[in-house]
Amino acid sequence: MHCVCSPSGNGEDPVPSSWETGTMVLLPSLSFPVAELAKITGIDHYEERLLCAILLLGRPDLRIVYLTSRPVDPAVVDYHLGFLPDPGDARRRLHLVAVGEGGPRPLTHKLLDHPEVVARVRELLADAEGAALLPFNVTPAEWRLAGALGLPVDGPRADLVELGSKTGSRRVARRAGVAVLDGEEGLGSIEELAGALGRLRRRRPGAARAVVKLNHGFSGQGNALVDLTAPEPLADAATTFCAAGESWPSFSAKVAAEGAIVEEVAVAPAASPSAQVRIEPGGRVQVVSTHDQVLGGPGGQVYLGCRFPADAAYRGAVAEAALAVGRVLAEEGVVGPFGVDFLVLAAGEGAGWALALSEINLRLGGTTHPFWMARLATGGRYDATNGQLLVDGRPRCYVATDNLSAPGLVGWSPARAIAAVAGAGLAYDPSRATGTTLHLLGALAEHGKMGATCIAEDPEGAQAQFEALAALLAGVGRDSPARSR
Repeated sequence: MHCVCSPSGNGEDPVPSSWETGTMVLLPSLSFPVAELAKITGIDHYEERLLCAILLLGRPDLRIVYLTSRPVDPAVVDYHLGFLPDPGDARRRLHLVAVGEGGPRPLTHKLLDHPEVVARVRELLADAEGAALLPFNVTPAEWRLAGALGLPVDGPRADLVELGSKTGSRRVARRAGVAVLDGEEGLGSIEELAGALGRLRRRRPGAARAVVKLNHGFSGQGNALVDLTAPEPLADAATTFCAAGESWPSFSAKVAAEGAIVEEVAVAPAASPSAQVRIEPGGRVQVVSTHDQVLGGPGGQVYLGCRFPADAAYRGAVAEAALAVGRVLAEEGVVGPFGVDFLVLAAGEGAGWALALSEINLRLGGTTHPFWMARLATGGRYDATNGQLLVDGRPRCYVATDNLSAPGLVGWSPARAIAAVAGAGLAYDPSRATGTTLHLLGALAEHGKMGATCIAEDPEGAQAQFEALAALLAGVGRDSPARSR
């Protein structure tokens, strides 16, 4: 029988192997402030990113109840089932439940407002053994929903979530002995921000910019870059908000509501790697994967995608630092999956590089679904000793993004995109365990936006495949593909 958060058994396999039997109730709700979610193009369809979990149905004793705001296009469901040797049997163990309400409001809140849908889910679980709720992120609302469903949660208690805020991240890092950038945390007003920026300016007279981060900002959209070269009232300082339409009056209200931190902006960091980590109920900490993040937007603050694995030069150091962070969180009682983002910094002439923690995301993240898809589609095994995904002893690498878009894709159906990629010879080839897998296809019709994970035997091959896909999509539009937020 499945036991939520159970160890995988062989000490090497990551999160998906924890779900061998039982019933996974997958809740892909992005439970963040609506004002922040609305800034992300196609956010209505981000619930589809975890449909890669359908591939877990290759395990005959597992059922999945997948919750969404709106029904998923049948072509998208068929696409994921098509990766399995027996799609028909898997389909019988897949239950898709949609609330029937669109918009950026978090799915969990919609479910709590629709007791008839919650009752339908309870009916599906009536004879289920070993069922548990796997949320994208945890807030008190997820625990209320779990209570209504009578399920345990594969994630931290709501009172521990602040450990993964921007303020909590800096404090946990210090306890773990992991470096952070110069700055201050626990700031709750524009006056406190101004004071922290002034002190940073005095400590770092050569620093050109600082970043203000909302405690619960998502995907870089809660960040603001402040010019430190000209001391003046903060409201008048040259500021670049990473989210369109933001201003000091609106941003200040969010600082007061959720708190913020101030940090020096690192000068030309070499990379921004990320680690996925999991804590089992007994406190065992396991690194699931490492990635190099692809960042863009103002000042490189916005997450656009990732490359797997992280560069070998610092992959091991990233894993060790993530383990140290995980041990501190485990001491606090955290269980479940989470991510840790870092910066690789030049340590001075001839001194190599240094690692600094950027933030902890006490939840699933933007690197979760590419890794799950790559691992489950290829049948690969994650080797924690070298940080590689191995298929028959040979590594697999990938480039992934949620941000492929082109004007000509607006109005496309998922089926059309799937056929176009296959027709171009770019689709995933199970005989070689390489090729392109697609996600976020529901965002095509309205936004001309989709996601992809391009899998190859080496980083160069994955990048070449990604560029070929981008060129294909550009060809159906008037312009080159634009990367939207």
